[in-house]
Amino acid sequence: MKRNELAEDELIAAVLLPEATGPQQFCKVGTRNAMVIAVSAFACALHPDRKAVGTGIGSAAPTPRRATGAEEFLAGELEAAGLWDSRGELPDTLARAFGERVAAAASPIDDVRGARPTGGTPSR
Repeated sequence: MKRNELAEDELIAAVLLPEATGPQQFCKVGTRNAMVIAVSAFACALHPDRKAVGTGIGSAAPTPRRATGAEEFLAGELEAAGLWDSRGELPDTLARAFGERVAAAASPIDDVRGARPTGGTPSR
């Protein structure tokens, strides 16, 4: 946290990302809609060309992380239900099960963003 792997004489000049092959969504939860630190953030990308799901969890662990178990679960369920090809609506039960797996991958800490869901108070 608050560190990187760059040497003192290194600089990131660009980040190149491939064009999206499917739908993507990003959500940031914060105390206000501004350039402030997020209480939590989540991104999800579907890759129908390779039948894969990608996730990104921010501000819910010491460092950003993926919910790989949730990714594999959802990709398998989309395949089993034929939803990769039909692009049908995701059943609520499946969305809920995916969300539970994402939540299990998070490991929030008490800090200035807020307290853990157990009801603790934020540390300062």
